[in-house]
Amino acid sequence: MTSTSRATPDVSPPRPVPPHVELLIAFTNSEDHELDTDDLTTRPQLTQWLFDHGLLERRVAATEGDLALARQLRAGLRDALVANHDGSLDYSALETVAAQLPLRLSGSGVAAEQGQPGLQPGLRPVQDGIRGALSRVLIAVNTAVADDTWRRLKICSADDCLWAFYDTTKNRSRAWCEWGCGNKAKTRNYRARKKAAV
Repeated sequence: MTSTSRATPDVSPPRPVPPHVELLIAFTNSEDHELDTDDLTTRPQLTQWLFDHGLLERRVAATEGDLALARQLRAGLRDALVANHDGSLDYSALETVAAQLPLRLSGSGVAAEQGQPGLQPGLRPVQDGIRGALSRVLIAVNTAVADDTWRRLKICSADDCLWAFYDTTKNRSRAWCEWGCGNKAKTRNYRARKKAAV
């Protein structure tokens, strides 16, 4: 007996990017190296960014110290994503800033925030306000490590891009945030090889 139907390959749709991963990407990309823009240049911008991304329940005034700490946290996170990409696993810059944003273990309110049934222990900010909001970025890092999405967070290899992205490939081998960046890099390498051969 012959069948006229063809077997279709088992292609599963790409997994959605988890909210904590989206937060880490957005925070890192609040500085755009390609366009030379920065969403965290003033205290009001910091407050607005944290409020818009659900890290603050209400707008509170940020201090200059808060702004400096936020920028230090972003730089430490960017360094950590570069370390994920190049395999150096050097998270020292992130560890340094994390020491200024203490967390505590608590079961109170954790389930509701993470959308999971029942109370369970989880990390919570020790401080309120802006520093508490910044601590939530560290909680997102911890969540990404716990669910094994952390190693998929990288920085684009294109020197003129440096965009944070989530590597959805099976073996975590993606080097560029999008095809265009990879194509530009390949073209530059090809031209350099041709020039060297002349």
